[in-house]
Amino acid sequence: MNRLLLVLLLSPLLGSAQATIDTLHWSASRRLQLTDFHSPTQPGLGGSDFHYQIGYEVRPTSVWSQPAIDAFCLMFRNLSWVSETARNERTLAYNQVLFDLVEVHTRLMKAKLIALRADRHFKQQATQIEYLTNAELGAEVNRFRAETGGGDDLPILKQWQLKVAQRLYDTPDLVTTFLSSNVGFGMFVGVGGFLPTGPVTQTINPAAGVVFGLDVTFRRTVLLLHPTLYNGTLRSGFSHGSQTWVDDMKVTSSLFEVGLGHILTNSPHQRLIPYVGYRLLDLAPRDQNDERYKGLSLFNHAPTAGLILDIKLGNNTPKADHSEDSFWFVRTKVSYSPLLSTDTISGGLINLQVSLGGFSRVRKVAYKPEHTLIPLQGTNLN
Repeated sequence: MNRLLLVLLLSPLLGSAQATIDTLHWSASRRLQLTDFHSPTQPGLGGSDFHYQIGYEVRPTSVWSQPAIDAFCLMFRNLSWVSETARNERTLAYNQVLFDLVEVHTRLMKAKLIALRADRHFKQQATQIEYLTNAELGAEVNRFRAETGGGDDLPILKQWQLKVAQRLYDTPDLVTTFLSSNVGFGMFVGVGGFLPTGPVTQTINPAAGVVFGLDVTFRRTVLLLHPTLYNGTLRSGFSHGSQTWVDDMKVTSSLFEVGLGHILTNSPHQRLIPYVGYRLLDLAPRDQNDERYKGLSLFNHAPTAGLILDIKLGNNTPKADHSEDSFWFVRTKVSYSPLLSTDTISGGLINLQVSLGGFSRVRKVAYKPEHTLIPLQGTNLN
């Protein structure tokens, strides 16, 4: 009973293993070999039999870009065979011309698919193009087999060999690549705080809180929009205008930095961004419901300058065949701004932050035409 149960449990895995399809994709540098024909020889049949398939796939990219389209042709090695009497260079040359012919029609199909608009009719039109391509390919394959007598007519086979090699060169392979946009976006969230410097240290204690923000890049220029919210206490009271701030008051400090930076270093592992900008500070009592603190507010603005170091996470080597150009990072940021135009407090603020964020550039799909030169196999056939 246990053995029967084990067989029943393993039968889906055995079935999937048996259904594994053995394929070989077309390659200009990798020519067919007799060992690629894996199917047993059919009894009573001579020559060879080559099974192929063409197809395409569509990969979505960003919302601002067309989808990426790839087309492929492959050989079913587990269905293709060569008889014992035909295991020679002529048979290889014959089947290689057939494989190259399939690749030519695959490239023609890809060019037609690229020309389509990415709308709701795309799938229907793409299916029709694939169907017509298969029909045209099938007709030309039948003509090739008939004219060459299945590879027996050597002069005609050599003519087809030269003709298909020329068509492969004249029909460039449209290699799918991705080009990064000039514009990129980054967001982050973390913790931070400010340290008072100068005379203001006698008035305000260091404060800590949460930080977050947005980066917008254009090439190597970065627009920084960084709001922060810190909680702290006053070390000693002070008067500002007609307002009185008392000792040990719990306060909320809202800082907002707007700056322009330049990506000085941008490697697969880190980014270094110095920047300058303007800082806005809004100091308010944390307990807004306390009648004693109604209307208390201190607003200050001043220039600021800082340095950002992003440590990139993961493998961020640029890849031309990837639709993503993004990475996660751990950010360390330090900046300084003076306290200006304040009669009661003066000095400066050192702002320290550590955060986790992500950055991404929009990538647009492009197609690079590459002409193919292939070695002519079997030019000395006899």
